[in-house]
Amino acid sequence: MRRVLWQAITGGMMWALCVVLGVCPGPAASSQAGESLAWVAEEGTDQTGDNQWPLGTWDRAASKGEPVPTQGTPPCCEICGAGYDCPHLWTWYNGAKILNRGRARPKLLSVDAFGNGVLNTSDANFDVAGGYETRVLYYLGNDRENRDQFIEFVYWGLNEWKDTQAVRGERVTYNSDLFGGTQFTAGDLFSFYGLLDFNYADTHQIRYESEINNFELNWWFKPRPRPDRLALLPNGRWQRQCQPGMYFNYAVGFRSLSFDEGFTFDSRGTVITDSGPESLYARQTIWTQNDTFGIQLAGEIMFRRHRFEWGARVKAAPMFNWAEQFTDFALAHPPNHITRYAKDDDVSFMGEVSIVANYRLWDRVRVFGAYDMMWLDGVALAPEQVDFTLLSPGRLNDNGTVFFQGVSLGFDVVW
Repeated sequence: MRRVLWQAITGGMMWALCVVLGVCPGPAASSQAGESLAWVAEEGTDQTGDNQWPLGTWDRAASKGEPVPTQGTPPCCEICGAGYDCPHLWTWYNGAKILNRGRARPKLLSVDAFGNGVLNTSDANFDVAGGYETRVLYYLGNDRENRDQFIEFVYWGLNEWKDTQAVRGERVTYNSDLFGGTQFTAGDLFSFYGLLDFNYADTHQIRYESEINNFELNWWFKPRPRPDRLALLPNGRWQRQCQPGMYFNYAVGFRSLSFDEGFTFDSRGTVITDSGPESLYARQTIWTQNDTFGIQLAGEIMFRRHRFEWGARVKAAPMFNWAEQFTDFALAHPPNHITRYAKDDDVSFMGEVSIVANYRLWDRVRVFGAYDMMWLDGVALAPEQVDFTLLSPGRLNDNGTVFFQGVSLGFDVVW
């Protein structure tokens, strides 16, 4: 009874709806409606009919075990072009090395008539000197300890320092028969040489020149960093990225440098006597040459943030030094000409500390900057060869120390 009543009510509602909408379902429509009700009643179906939401990639992988399609990524970091397994075969750096250097040890050269010092070897004060630097790095391969090995050639040099200092004395009348007669008029500058032409001078002048050239051959070991990571971007794309962080590299190799200097001490004056004027002239010229060669140890700690890297580099090179000096005197009065020569084989040391940074403009080009400090010990400096005793044979002083500091600016390319 209830079922008959329910069918009558639902049938009346359907005909009322047909009247309102102006349509009336036929037998086919009634069967489709029944099928729809049956579809709604079903649970757990995975059919993909027109009336269902399509299953996504991850749904099919989870429910049916279908493989997940993978997106191919470049082998190197898509931000900076570097990466875990992307050592470049060649790297070539070119740039400028601008250095200032310290002075030689002070030694008094000239005094006035009262004994006051007026000219010293340390008065020569150098300005900065620009030079050239190049580095060539070649990739050798990856070893069993997962270190990338490189061979590196380094040259920097052509830095030349020059300075001239001079003093002028006063004219003084001396009561002496040194030049004949009872008195004469001359300058009041004197040196510690027992040579006439260096004394009673009107002017004393020094000129100091220095040049350095450096060569290195290094074998670098660079442990590989952590493997690259795959980052999922907001647009759903995967991107390969190198791992930022701190890295330590080290090297062994050889270092050689040539450090040459020249020092000139000039004295000029005119003596007025009863018989007329007489010229005084003296020039002392000293050349020193240092040729060094030895082993080198190096290490660097770098902090990388994709395109930007910064850190510190340290090098230490104990070396042998083949040093020599040649001194020449040219005088207006006897003995007119004096020469002295000496050489020595000794040890020297070169230490270097650099604060470095680089930024990768493009995948194959980086700009580079550094602040460099260097100590060169155990070398012959030209002003330190001044010897007022004029001993024969000559002597070589090769315990000089020079401090360098400056900046390096340049760029490198990789391929």
